[in-house]
Amino acid sequence: MRRAGPEKGRPGGAQAKGPTVEKVEFCPLTPPAGGGERLTSIRSFEKVPVTLSAELGKTQLKVRDLIKLEQGSLIKLDKLADESVVLLANEVPLAYGEVVVINDRFGVRITAFISDSEQKD
Repeated sequence: MRRAGPEKGRPGGAQAKGPTVEKVEFCPLTPPAGGGERLTSIRSFEKVPVTLSAELGKTQLKVRDLIKLEQGSLIKLDKLADESVVLLANEVPLAYGEVVVINDRFGVRITAFISDSEQKD
């Protein structure tokens, strides 16, 4: 990286007040000697953690209604009880599923994966 030098003054010869601003010029990148290693397999990513979550539904509340919530309050969501839930991977929709109970814990049985055309960018 090389600094090109500070910009000189303003039109009419007045000097700018405040921080000095300098233009930056980056040196071109060169590959490492020996070519370096490339990722050639999905196995390189196998240990990357992914957070999975299931979205039961959504709703919108006004702040005044949110403030009134207390223990025991009921919140109506936008989905019916028998509708599919959305399974998210790092907050990105991945699949649809149904809520099940596995040894006294909630789980999700995947019923369909979300296609690329259904994904929102």
